[in-house]
Amino acid sequence: MFQDDSRRIASEYKGGSSRYADLPQSPPAGCSIKAEVQSSSPDLGPTEHILQGHVWHVYISPEGSNSTRSIYSDSLILQATEWRKGGQVGSGPMSLSEVEDRSNVSEPLEDDSVTCPTTTLSTPEREFLDTPEQVRYMQIYVEEVAAWMDSFNKGKYFGECLPYRALDSPLLLYSLLACGIRRLALRHPDMAEIAAACYSTANMHLFRYHENPERDVEDCSIVAVILKLYNVMFREGPQSGGHSLAVLNSIISESRWNTDSDGIGSACFWLNAYLDIVGSLDVGYCLYVDSWSINIDFSSEGGEGMAYRGEELWVQWMLFILAKVISYRLCVLSFTEIDLRENRTLEDRLPEWKHLKQLCDQWNDACPRNMRPLGYMYPDQAENNSAFPKAWLPKREAVFCRLLYHTAQFILTQTHPLEQIMLSEEMIALQLHHAREVCGIVAHTEDRYLGPISVQSLLIASSALTEDGEQMEVLGILQRMKAQIEYR
Repeated sequence: MFQDDSRRIASEYKGGSSRYADLPQSPPAGCSIKAEVQSSSPDLGPTEHILQGHVWHVYISPEGSNSTRSIYSDSLILQATEWRKGGQVGSGPMSLSEVEDRSNVSEPLEDDSVTCPTTTLSTPEREFLDTPEQVRYMQIYVEEVAAWMDSFNKGKYFGECLPYRALDSPLLLYSLLACGIRRLALRHPDMAEIAAACYSTANMHLFRYHENPERDVEDCSIVAVILKLYNVMFREGPQSGGHSLAVLNSIISESRWNTDSDGIGSACFWLNAYLDIVGSLDVGYCLYVDSWSINIDFSSEGGEGMAYRGEELWVQWMLFILAKVISYRLCVLSFTEIDLRENRTLEDRLPEWKHLKQLCDQWNDACPRNMRPLGYMYPDQAENNSAFPKAWLPKREAVFCRLLYHTAQFILTQTHPLEQIMLSEEMIALQLHHAREVCGIVAHTEDRYLGPISVQSLLIASSALTEDGEQMEVLGILQRMKAQIEYR
């Protein structure tokens, strides 16, 4: 929980107190943020605020907004109850250590009755990020998080569009920066608290803004998808000051995105689908794949002719096929004695298994040439002494697709209805082949290009490995990725 000092701060500006009802003006005991800021940077002069072009629920009069330095400076985690467009707040620069110190404020909000303003004033967006911290965190987000997110869409919305959109949206800015900081914290654990504070701030703004009856539904849903991404990638949840997945899914559903959506709506739909798939592989919750309404058409002859449809379409198709395979897997794993008493057997699932296997094979046969390996090296040819083969695919989307493809094929080898007790030699050979391909892709590809599904795919595939060298390399890969999971 964060303390709301908006009433006290507003009283420092001309006309600020008039915006609030008459209540005691004494600040909560132990609150020394203002004094701390003034002592740490007394004469640094005004700089542009991280949220330039916006006014928070601390209403600042025009006379004072440009002449008085606010305690918000460029902190990523100082709290206020709400924001709205309409002014510029000057501030002094803040170091990372100061940001971290201020993230530890834990007193409850002073006034929970304050809601989002229902009006906004037009103001030009800020031109660019203007502090080293902001630039660094956004660079990490663009280069190491958004890299795989844009595999689903042709417009590269997450890496090229949303960062610019965030310049005029604190709601979006905090969520993107939180992802960048948290990713950086994997290499610098001391930054985890800063990331958690920024994540909590983004969640608070989403909660407040979502209460606004005049809110932009699409903005809320986009931010909810980004926060869901943070939740899934870094295993954060309500205990870290964030919304539960159920709440985020509810906000996302308000935009009614589907497979027919275009632009940012399509990008968010497919990212959300991907996150649901990762969650299903992780904890086994159901996927409602039938509601996606996708028509996969492999009718065109020859992969070259179909290349013009775009790589993102092949990623979407493979993601859909993998989702159907995972749903089928859940049905097989949940088969119980009740099914037997009702004369349902696993043999009844054989047509479905054959259909899914056919979809995987058809996708592989029909995909364009640039979605297949350009080079292939066996383990004894590798320069890094890896126990796994290395497939070279120049296109990032192709690498991503091959991981999805081999993961789906591996799951199918595990769930053949007639081979649940003992696998045939042919099925064992197929299982080992796809397991080693999955491990090879993850071993030879930076995780920034694969996203969190790489961890789940690796864990699933490693269950089929029998050689000590292969198993040890998998454990080494998991350690290298700094995956925050429990594994045996």
